[in-house]
Amino acid sequence: MAIWFTLMGFAFLAFIVGLIMLFTKSKRTIGIYVVSGASVLIIASVIGVFISFANYNKLQEQVASYSSDSRTGSTKSEGKETYNVNWHNSADGMDKKISTVAVEKKVVHSTMEDKDMPGTLTITIEIKNNTKNELLTYPLQGELVTINGQQLAADIILSDLVDGKMKPGATIKGTITFPLEKLDKVSDIDWFQFSWSTYNKDKLIKSDTGRINLKK
Repeated sequence: MAIWFTLMGFAFLAFIVGLIMLFTKSKRTIGIYVVSGASVLIIASVIGVFISFANYNKLQEQVASYSSDSRTGSTKSEGKETYNVNWHNSADGMDKKISTVAVEKKVVHSTMEDKDMPGTLTITIEIKNNTKNELLTYPLQGELVTINGQQLAADIILSDLVDGKMKPGATIKGTITFPLEKLDKVSDIDWFQFSWSTYNKDKLIKSDTGRINLKK
């Protein structure tokens, strides 16, 4: 889309130059050609912008459709396990808990990668701010590592946690979903490690769960 706007800008400038030439006897003929060519380019650019917008909207609708299917269960699940991990850590003035982890073999569309993934790992997390300062915490921008060296980023559309500012005493709770690049069967995922960043004023705090084994 950007290229069409750039082309339109150049064409508009050429059109203005051509108009100026029309008022100069010695360059009037050249001005006619410049104005004509610039007019054609402006029209082509406008058409290009409309087509780009249409394609962009179509892509957004496809992504929304994929996400909706994933949430409503329209895609077929081939197995799911939910594990009670009960991980808890109270360092750095925060109570951090991960109560459950769900691994599901079910095709979802990753909006981060813009492609289908064979399954998901979803954690239920709770964070409470016990400090006297407002914190900025970003578990949705964290990294999850699991079997086969998979380093996963959260999919914001598939997650329901709202992170960011936390006033003193505030608690945030929700799920974070990570599309899996590789998953033959649910039992393949038998451990994970999750880390994320929090800011207490100018101080960076790194939270890390360490390796958490998944057992029934």
